[in-house]
Amino acid sequence: MKMGGSANMTKHVLVCGAGSIGKRHIANLLQLGARVTVWRSQIHLLRSIRDEFNVEVNQNLDDAIDKADAVVVATATDNHIPIATKVLQANKALFIEKPLSHDWIGIEDLQQLALGKIVEIGCQFRTHPNLIALSQLLHQTGNDNILTYHFAMGHRLDAWRKGKDYHEAYSSDASRGGGALFDLIHQIDLAIWFFGPVAEVNAVLSKRSELDISGDDVSNLLLTHSSGLTGHIQLDMASPVYRCEAEVMTTNSIFNWSYSQGILYNHTQEGIQIVNQVSKNFERNDLFVKHMDHFLERLSDNSLSPRCSLQDGIAALRVAICAREANKSGKKIIV
Repeated sequence: MKMGGSANMTKHVLVCGAGSIGKRHIANLLQLGARVTVWRSQIHLLRSIRDEFNVEVNQNLDDAIDKADAVVVATATDNHIPIATKVLQANKALFIEKPLSHDWIGIEDLQQLALGKIVEIGCQFRTHPNLIALSQLLHQTGNDNILTYHFAMGHRLDAWRKGKDYHEAYSSDASRGGGALFDLIHQIDLAIWFFGPVAEVNAVLSKRSELDISGDDVSNLLLTHSSGLTGHIQLDMASPVYRCEAEVMTTNSIFNWSYSQGILYNHTQEGIQIVNQVSKNFERNDLFVKHMDHFLERLSDNSLSPRCSLQDGIAALRVAICAREANKSGKKIIV
């Protein structure tokens, strides 16, 4: 997917972090015509990043932020808020990967710093054509009453982190923002996007697989929204095959979506209809490129709304924290 224009070529973007997601953002920003500088906490690895992508590197975070037009925070989750705080204090635009954080420390201060600034949360499923179509259907005036929903996402962590020891990844450590609940917070974000604020959370966070993970690898959430709608989200790091799917039941329809098929179906008494289908050339990275291109456009046009706002990211984080509390207490938590 080729996007972006000449306006992006003048944008200087600092990418903080150069793990798998950081490298993806570096490559995509270069494709979109941005000037890229990279900072990472593991200074001894900066040279390899410079050589691999032919980009500038900077060992001094404060200096790197000062010189950039915008900053992408793609570090381990437990480092997000300290870096994001520096970025907003320097009055720079911020793109911060999901989840926003692994706890509530610094969130309220970040909210205040973000007022009037460009902030985007990296929940790229909001750019998926099938899910945009589903959102539009669910938000249509006079649409069927939504009865319930089920979302699921997961894959074995050792298969997901191919090419490196999964023990080394923060994803294996819930105390750093890993574990199924926080690392796969996409599905919580989608539930809020589709169905509005969450009022109550029930959750069971389990360690079910033989993988050496310090945290939950199979998590089940029961969310009740402010509208009264209740739905189920299942997240895992144990599934033998990748899965990412959604089912929404309304009065007259059952909408089914599977990422692997790239098709949104509508099941009714009359039969099954394809509502939306991705193009033959669709790739997963298209979601990341589309989201980043929108962020770059916002640097030139601050009237554009975020794909996923800071408030959206905070809402999803609040649900995840409540889920952790619900699991610990064995009781539902009021959000």
